[in-house]
Amino acid sequence: MGFGESMAKLGFGKRDIRKLERERDIDGLVELLRGEDEDLAFQAIEALTRIGDQRGVEALMALVVDLSCSELIRAKAWLALDVGLERESKKRRDWK
Repeated sequence: MGFGESMAKLGFGKRDIRKLERERDIDGLVELLRGEDEDLAFQAIEALTRIGDQRGVEALMALVVDLSCSELIRAKAWLALDVGLERESKKRRDWK
């Protein structure tokens, strides 16, 4: 096990999802969607859903159709999009 792997096991070197969300770092969050760590990907999906930025929505849509991603990640992205759309529809009174 190399130094980097040891540090990752201890929690060092992991991206701070809350910080990325606070800073609205869409690119940083999108980068985590394709990583090896599914837990980080799940957290990034949730953060992108809360932010609601169009670039994040597009990244989630890309995940849904990417058959090379795990089914769990694809399902989580699909659910996040569904939640986001529902939230938006409640905000907009002019939709019929």
